[in-house]
Amino acid sequence: MKFLLRIAASIDALNTAIGHWMAWLILFCTLTSATAATLRYAFDWGSNALLEAQWFMFGLVFLFCSAWTLREGGHVRIDILSSRLPPVVRVWIDIFGTLLFLLPVCLLIVVDSWNFFLISFHTREASPDPGGLAWWPLKFAIPTAFALLSLQGLSEIIKNVAVLTGDRPMPEFRGGH
Repeated sequence: MKFLLRIAASIDALNTAIGHWMAWLILFCTLTSATAATLRYAFDWGSNALLEAQWFMFGLVFLFCSAWTLREGGHVRIDILSSRLPPVVRVWIDIFGTLLFLLPVCLLIVVDSWNFFLISFHTREASPDPGGLAWWPLKFAIPTAFALLSLQGLSEIIKNVAVLTGDRPMPEFRGGH
């Protein structure tokens, strides 16, 4: 179990580091938005590349922070029933929920979006708007982010099994969202 917990800790560290770096994109997205608005209204000059860069950065934040958010327990849960259950039952719910829902959906998205990326890459897909950006690099982010989310799901399963075997303390369940 200690070996698996080291793997889980490595996955946690990877997704936390990626999440911290991606969170900086919120600042860059805001600055890009302010720049685009200033250029448009002050100088009557617009840029499709700036607009698309905002969309891409927002998408990257959403995609790559999802695994970090799972690690931090920040995803929305329906706590009306589960908050009244004993902690060990909640751990079992997390394990089965991850196995039955999170991992299969992530696997499906990774497989489907990989083909989506390959088509985009081979055709060098780019914006149809003048001065727009290439789209295929962003499409590579979709299977990558869902693979990271899958890894984080596996990490959460490992940690929850360690709780059930007594190798980790019972997690603190935060209030409902």
